[in-house]
Amino acid sequence: MSGTPPPVAVHRLAGPDTGTPTVLLAHGMSDTWRSWRPLAQRLPTGWRLLAAELPWKAGTDHRWRRRGTPGAWLAAAVRALATPPDVVVGHSLGANAVLEMLATEPDVAPRGAMLIAPFYCPPDLSITWAVHERAQANFVQIIDEGLRHRLGHRLADLDPETLAAMRDIMVDRIGPVGFTTLFDHFTATAGLPLHAVTVPTMVLTGGRDPGLDGPRVGALRAELPDAHVVVEPDFHHFCHLDRAAEVARHVAGFVEKVCPDPAIRGGTP
Repeated sequence: MSGTPPPVAVHRLAGPDTGTPTVLLAHGMSDTWRSWRPLAQRLPTGWRLLAAELPWKAGTDHRWRRRGTPGAWLAAAVRALATPPDVVVGHSLGANAVLEMLATEPDVAPRGAMLIAPFYCPPDLSITWAVHERAQANFVQIIDEGLRHRLGHRLADLDPETLAAMRDIMVDRIGPVGFTTLFDHFTATAGLPLHAVTVPTMVLTGGRDPGLDGPRVGALRAELPDAHVVVEPDFHHFCHLDRAAEVARHVAGFVEKVCPDPAIRGGTP
């Protein structure tokens, strides 16, 4: 790592130039800040919604990892804002960036943080080739799921062979460096000083998401005991897209809890 990461672009999705609450959204690997639009449309009107355009966006060459960790990049984005966000919400690698930021950047302390579909490595998990192979299989599964969401109604017109070929192209486009970056961050979560997290935190994951399945949920609960962890049995990894209305209710409820100002409660979903 060399120095502090530079600030990234932050786009306003909804709400006034200034307002309360201000919610900063952090996207996942090979995604885009625009992916938050379905969720943003379902959140209460009047909220100021910002989306960071993070360096692990679609099309990246992954050189960003030489300038800083995901948490350091997100912290730089928060510090560059004229007004700090009240709540930071992340999805997938963006969620892990939020978690790392809370644990390692003590000067960045929003009123609350929400992690949607994060991944976590239990501290007692031995990193074996079998773990690596399972992570790679989960990686491909998540890419396949993301592709299906992007295709939408066009999915019905594709045969399985064409869909598999499109998925393989996406896997190749992210490449081994992209996967290795994710795997490195996955293993690094085992060493995060989560005891240092004092910000009210909510974790929202799905029973059908391989990123935080089985004992990993319990391990994260144990290391982050003050967090509110919700597992929705039918949610997939991209629940903020295919279950946007339900996720929006979780986000709204959490934000209203950590920001109990009358002006915030007065918004309408």
